[in-house]
Amino acid sequence: MDRRIWLLTGAQFAAATGAYAFTGLIARMAEDLGVSLATAGQLAAFYALTFALAGPPIAAATARLDRRWLLTVGLGLVGLLNLLTAAVPDFGTALGLRVVTALAAALVLPAVAASMLVPPEQRGRAIATVMAGLTLAFSLGIPLGTAIGGMVGWRGTFLFSGVLAGVAALAVRIGLPPLPSTDRGGAGSLGIALKPAVLAVLGTSFLAFAGLFCIAAYLGPIVTATTGIEGSGIGAVQVFVGLGSLVGIGLGGRMAERRGPGLPVVLYIVLALALVGYSALLAAPAAFWHVGPLCLLVFLGSASLFALAPMVQARLMGLAPQDRSVALALNGAVILAGQGVGAGYGGLVLATGGLAWTGLAGAMLALAGAVLARRAFR
Repeated sequence: MDRRIWLLTGAQFAAATGAYAFTGLIARMAEDLGVSLATAGQLAAFYALTFALAGPPIAAATARLDRRWLLTVGLGLVGLLNLLTAAVPDFGTALGLRVVTALAAALVLPAVAASMLVPPEQRGRAIATVMAGLTLAFSLGIPLGTAIGGMVGWRGTFLFSGVLAGVAALAVRIGLPPLPSTDRGGAGSLGIALKPAVLAVLGTSFLAFAGLFCIAAYLGPIVTATTGIEGSGIGAVQVFVGLGSLVGIGLGGRMAERRGPGLPVVLYIVLALALVGYSALLAAPAAFWHVGPLCLLVFLGSASLFALAPMVQARLMGLAPQDRSVALALNGAVILAGQGVGAGYGGLVLATGGLAWTGLAGAMLALAGAVLARRAFR
């Protein structure tokens, strides 16, 4: 596989780190900018909402542009906007800059560039390698940004994110060849969202993330309720999210070009079983020995979800070869929607039935995904 794929992995790493590295210091930001913690939390919410809503139209409008140029500009803007955010005098300015940063981040679609660098039979592995940048951002980049902010203040986190994106932009500009786009672009590209085959694949992505986030959004309380562990011990369990995602991406990348719905359906069933396992643990009295089974469930849920992700992206590119940018942007929007709906659905179940029912609620969505996958990956 083309070694330049690793430059695109770095681009994904830089973009994701810049998106969320500040969240670990949100309380300090709130205090320094004179707003409540709930208000400061809107920085992340507005970023995600802007990215989800604006991503597909921006992808359609820029689909015909050279991918190297687009990545360089997008990463450069992300870097500059993070540097500007480090110097904001008030919350309103910070919120405005986060919205504009989300618009710039919508230009950064390294998976599209990766698909142009390799032959079709290597596309799945290339996409999986690029997606590993996202996993590395959550397991390394974001914690590093938080640590830097803990030492020098939250503004230092934005400086770190800005420099990182700037370095990624320079590396892409120097290390990649020109990549003229073959996408058709324009408003017509958005029409793929109405194609039944594309909608089916997007539906499987939505159900996977919604199912897992019935649990993932409440993982801290679940760890405490099942094991009695609190505080920093919860982070040790969360490590298995990263481990599972790395294993899952590797598996999904190798299998992404396989035909047929067999493997996706199996992965949805594994996800459903893992979610049922959470409910089984929550139904029993808390015990420290539950740490082992809980870590296994966290690993299996994350691995199955991230194994599905490159399969979904490769399938979308196959269904929309002239609209790859829009297809991946739509998938990004659907993922964010799935996370939000899953967290909201899980919260509703928690409020009405208790924490033990959240796993079963998520498993129902995962099983619905398995049924839909039989059609979507046919």
